[in-house]
Amino acid sequence: MLKIANISHRTAALAAALVLASMSSASAETLFEKAKASRTAVVGIANEKPYGYLETDGTMKGVIIDVLRAALKPIGIDKVEANVSEFSAMIPGINARRFDIIGAGMAIRPQRCESVAFSSPISRLANVVAVKAGNPHNIHSLEDIAKSGTLKIGSQIGSSQLADLPKAGIPEDRVVSFALDTEAIAGLKAGRVDAIYFPSLQLSDLIQNFGDGVVERAEPFQVAKDDKGNPLYVFQAFGFNKEDSDFVNALNVEIRKLNESGELLKILEPYGFTKEDVPDPNLTAAQLCSGS
Repeated sequence: MLKIANISHRTAALAAALVLASMSSASAETLFEKAKASRTAVVGIANEKPYGYLETDGTMKGVIIDVLRAALKPIGIDKVEANVSEFSAMIPGINARRFDIIGAGMAIRPQRCESVAFSSPISRLANVVAVKAGNPHNIHSLEDIAKSGTLKIGSQIGSSQLADLPKAGIPEDRVVSFALDTEAIAGLKAGRVDAIYFPSLQLSDLIQNFGDGVVERAEPFQVAKDDKGNPLYVFQAFGFNKEDSDFVNALNVEIRKLNESGELLKILEPYGFTKEDVPDPNLTAAQLCSGS
């Protein structure tokens, strides 16, 4: 009886060890491996045109989503699902694992790089200003707003362009932050602000869809410059949890292929991008994160 009991105990121990090994193997599987196995990635979007948004029938569209689908397909991930959050919730969301990829047109900024891993950039844009038709305050630069002493400017909570405003000398009490870009243009029309400041593509889409003929881009407009006098551009990319380096590396390979083949520009063009808006394929997120 003792011999049988020992065999039984050894069998149970072996079974338990196999279960634990299986559990350990499953827990060691990376997000990228899980996404490839399920052929599915969950993308965080802010429901903003033209970047990533849902149609009334639930279909996800947008320029960032189109680029993402093209980059994921060769990897074997052909299903993209949406998780809609406010833009300001994108970084907390990716770090809380509420979605796999940030697909909201987020710009690479050194401060953000402390919390998020970025892919290689997929677009290069400048921030510009919209004003009421006729540009009644003659605004052609951020400095025009700063030196006025009274004019107010609005933008979106959590957006990268907000950092340009204090650099241009605009005090905090003359900056109005809105939760949504649509709220910002509504604020301009209502007179809550005298101008709004957004990436050019986003602003053009806002004016086209919500300007109602009373809002226009301020032209000409002097793009904000850095400390060395170079124009400040917004480089948009996909965002990841910092633990997902294998996913980032795989996607970067496909982004480079899209860029060098000209396919990236073909995807961007229907949304109003030009060849000037396509970044150098050699430019990396690491360079932009370091500020170089």
